[in-house]
Amino acid sequence: MTKFFLPLLAALCSVTFGSEDWVLVFEDNFSGKKLNTKKWSRIAYEKADRFPDWKKYQSRDKKLLKMNGTSISLWGRYGKYRTMSNQKKPQETIACAGIYTKNTFTFQYGRVEVRARFDCVQGCWPAIWMLPVKGGWPAGGEIDILEHLNFDKKVYQTLHMNGSNGKHQSLGVQPALHGDAEDYHTYAIEWTPEAITFYLDSEQTGRYDKSSSANWPFDDENHEFYLLIDQQVEGAWAGKADRETLRKKGAALEVDYVRIYADKKYKRN
Repeated sequence: MTKFFLPLLAALCSVTFGSEDWVLVFEDNFSGKKLNTKKWSRIAYEKADRFPDWKKYQSRDKKLLKMNGTSISLWGRYGKYRTMSNQKKPQETIACAGIYTKNTFTFQYGRVEVRARFDCVQGCWPAIWMLPVKGGWPAGGEIDILEHLNFDKKVYQTLHMNGSNGKHQSLGVQPALHGDAEDYHTYAIEWTPEAITFYLDSEQTGRYDKSSSANWPFDDENHEFYLLIDQQVEGAWAGKADRETLRKKGAALEVDYVRIYADKKYKRN
């Protein structure tokens, strides 16, 4: 697994965002014919009686992931598939695809930037987000760089953690999507020990720091996260899906590139 222990940072390119110098430490432009398994894994099946909404219909079916030569498409469809909640044999069901860096790249602090688009379909819930390697949910935190619901003209950028009462707390913004909601947009965060800042198309949309929560987990020592990108379908938040559209056309989350930068002053020894 690649971690953020990077004495070779100086050999990598640096980029300036605002007043900070960032060094590129992870990049995928999805230009190959196959998923780069040195950088990504398909979201793994797990043994459990119940799964959270986002994971219930995750499938490792090859037809749900397509490399387009310059991008990757993660599909939500309706048909005969194996899914997280139905692992024995294909059956008529909703199914959707996801990838993550859980087994390949984890990090703490940096800038994450993803250029992506999605199809707007009832019941679809595409997401670009981050979970901690350790710590559980919500105590360990969650960083949602992008979530979108159905036909909304806005997206959701959110932090999750425990509040002062020990129960789930969320902090976030809901910036509007200018132009066609199905167009490409660039979603980003900048994460430092001081704060997490959200961006949409290079414009800052929100900023939260340790004073925002009594149980802020994001500056805990060696508290690394991994990146997830997945198409999600149904669940309590997105509601019932348009299964006919998913059967005939499907709904894609398409990603042009992923770039992760480290700030030089937070480089580890």
